[in-house]
Amino acid sequence: MAKERPGLVETPLDKLTYKVNGLAMQVNRELKTGHKEAFYQRRLEELCRAEGLKVESEKKVEVWIGDSLVGYLFLDLWIEECLVVECKALSHDLTNDELHQVLVYLAATASPVGMIYNFGRPGLEFRRVLRPADIQDWQKYLYRVVWTPPGTSLPPENSTEAQRPIRFSVISPMANVPAVSVPIRESVIESVSGPSVPIRESVTMSAYENSGVSIEAGNRAVELMKAAVKATYTRSVLAGIGSFGGLFDAADLKRMTAPVLVASTDGVGTKVKLAAVTGRFRGLGHDIVNHCIDDILVQGARPLFFMDYFAASRLDPEQTAEVVTGIAEACREAGMALLGGETAEMPGVYAPGEFDVAGTIVGVLEKHQILPRTSDLKAGDALIGLRSSGPHTNGYSLIRKVFADTPLETVFPELGIPLSDALLAPHRSYFPVLYSLLSNIKALAHLTGGGFIENIPRVLPDHLDALIRSGSWPVPPLWDLIQQKGDIAAEEMYRVFNMGIGMIAIVDKSIAAEIQQQIPEETYIIGELVPGERKTILA
Repeated sequence: MAKERPGLVETPLDKLTYKVNGLAMQVNRELKTGHKEAFYQRRLEELCRAEGLKVESEKKVEVWIGDSLVGYLFLDLWIEECLVVECKALSHDLTNDELHQVLVYLAATASPVGMIYNFGRPGLEFRRVLRPADIQDWQKYLYRVVWTPPGTSLPPENSTEAQRPIRFSVISPMANVPAVSVPIRESVIESVSGPSVPIRESVTMSAYENSGVSIEAGNRAVELMKAAVKATYTRSVLAGIGSFGGLFDAADLKRMTAPVLVASTDGVGTKVKLAAVTGRFRGLGHDIVNHCIDDILVQGARPLFFMDYFAASRLDPEQTAEVVTGIAEACREAGMALLGGETAEMPGVYAPGEFDVAGTIVGVLEKHQILPRTSDLKAGDALIGLRSSGPHTNGYSLIRKVFADTPLETVFPELGIPLSDALLAPHRSYFPVLYSLLSNIKALAHLTGGGFIENIPRVLPDHLDALIRSGSWPVPPLWDLIQQKGDIAAEEMYRVFNMGIGMIAIVDKSIAAEIQQQIPEETYIIGELVPGERKTILA
């Protein structure tokens, strides 16, 4: 039983929370401010494990209303199956919103105590939260923190359905999976001269390791990434670890009138070289996922699941897990399952120290909603530009050449941040801001390799050009820096890079302003369609 003293509530878990508080202080000293929440969370998890504590990251809890699975909760850390830890990186002080979030997590897991850490302030801010005794203390906050998969929604809070009993199901990492379940990931290791060998097969360790392959490294990589991958599971995933393929329950597609599957495959390109130099790998996972999401969004699709491929000359388990964890994080943000993947170690195919990242996405849409609606495009249609987050995943061979003699930690005055931060900013996803508006959008152009010159004509009919008005949006200083240092012609800049615009929406001129108001960020009218021959014209 908890024992109260003036100004303090003592609990049997005080020793545990005291230890975790000390580790959080160590994280704060090491990393200081300025990072994403995930970095603090991962470091705190590492320190807790080093202290011998049992830790589950991104702990998944099912939320049921009556007999219906309505969504999920995801706890940052669940320590010793009794302490909920939520990591924040807020520039402001902690508020009741964070307190309420942890109250729900405590009720959902029957945990007696929770800790909130805010690493975004100059000094570490933390609060302890005790499990509420009254159901009303947490139930009224549930809708604020529950995550619902795309295509599903919670019943209205005051509806009869919402008043049905709420229950939670804590997903155990060791839970048995159905007999039809298949793995999320198969780690494959390949020798110079032999065929692929799944890690579960019996091989002679000494001979295989002498060929440059480590089975143990593959096993450890899979183990490190397992929790992050499982956090992407939706109710449509029939999955476990250890078989040959991923199963996705397509029953929900029966509700659609004429479902069309859309698939796309891509890679990160030579951005991996900059990531290797800086030792920053997790962003590459976001790069490949968001790039693929944007590619199928251009056709009007919402993502269903993702498959990744990571190959290297020699597996570094921590490096591999960082990349795949980034992939899992981006999948989870999109409400998409990381259904499967391959981790390959191939000495002799990749040069020492080299690796590659690629992925495949599958999405779905109604047949009558396929973009572009080319027959609707006409002269005068407006081109709305949405900001990029940086170079995204294109033009890095040229970028590396331009900055070959420049230390990546250099802070150029016009950038205000280290060069590495500007160049390694992850590719953003436009799905959250554009998907609900697709019915009013005639076409989308994702500015990837080929920039403005090659990508916009891909969605145009033969009788129209896209007129791009330079100066209609603020070109970020990185592009001026690249152009000046590389002595690159303006037209080549627009052919290679996105120049600060990552996605273009083509809409009827009469509703352009209305569409801009519905997009929750600053956008720009960067040009219009004009009669022509399916080209991009820079004006």
